[in-house]
Amino acid sequence: MHSNSMNLSRPAILCVLVLCFAAAAQDQGSPLSAAELVHEVAANELVDRAQQRKWMYLVDKREGNQTVTEEQVETKDGPFYRLLAIDGVPLDPDRRQKDDARMESLLHDPSQLLKLKRAHDEDEQKLETLIHLMPDAFLYDYDGVEGNLVRLKFFPNGGYHPPTYEARVVHSLAGTILIDTQQRRLAKFSGRLINRVEFGYGFLGRIDDGGTIEIGRVPVGPSQWKTALINIQLSGRLVFFKTISKQECETRSDFRAVSADLSLSQASQLLHARLVDPLVPVVASSPGR
Repeated sequence: MHSNSMNLSRPAILCVLVLCFAAAAQDQGSPLSAAELVHEVAANELVDRAQQRKWMYLVDKREGNQTVTEEQVETKDGPFYRLLAIDGVPLDPDRRQKDDARMESLLHDPSQLLKLKRAHDEDEQKLETLIHLMPDAFLYDYDGVEGNLVRLKFFPNGGYHPPTYEARVVHSLAGTILIDTQQRRLAKFSGRLINRVEFGYGFLGRIDDGGTIEIGRVPVGPSQWKTALINIQLSGRLVFFKTISKQECETRSDFRAVSADLSLSQASQLLHARLVDPLVPVVASSPGR
């Protein structure tokens, strides 16, 4: 007598996994649909972001043909960072002196600081826009599990009409998302442009199909998540037919909470102290901030 349990097809196994998740995710006896789960996740992400907590973390990112490592602090006036290494090699005394001069100049130049703050805020706004659009711009299906995360596949919702150019780009994505179902939080978003997006019927520009957007999120505290991966690979042409190439890959790690009202000068002092002694504690954030 043969055991059927050893001969389950992949679709059958996937169905079992999805049913197990649905049973665990019951809300007053009613399992969540994929769309309902995404609505809950988006709502939780936006509530967390509204808290405007501040953090300190390590950043590794590609700049041209090299990788730079920074320690960055979020302050009430914008991000402030110290360069630690290039291609994994700590700065030599001459390069350290130049970076110290850059930091000192930034403390006394509001225009430079404003430029950095705007760039940081724009990146954060793009993520927030994506989260806002997720429940309506896509259709979702359960697609299995990865470890303790549930995977959903998504594709453009034909009934959604994007109101902005940015929404049109997002709406052209298809891919998968990973969700922490215990906290109802977004762990990873991986999308590929399946259609070319044209602006002004192509006369104003376009974003080529095949580009990818990948966002990774990690828990850093109770009900607190931060972006740990940003990987954007887009290409196309904009107004005046200038070729564009948005190639950005950045990872963040070692998140530590800091005071929500941390000033630039305090951030500079903290970065300097930690350069001398990495065990120097950071300034803890106030409860609920």
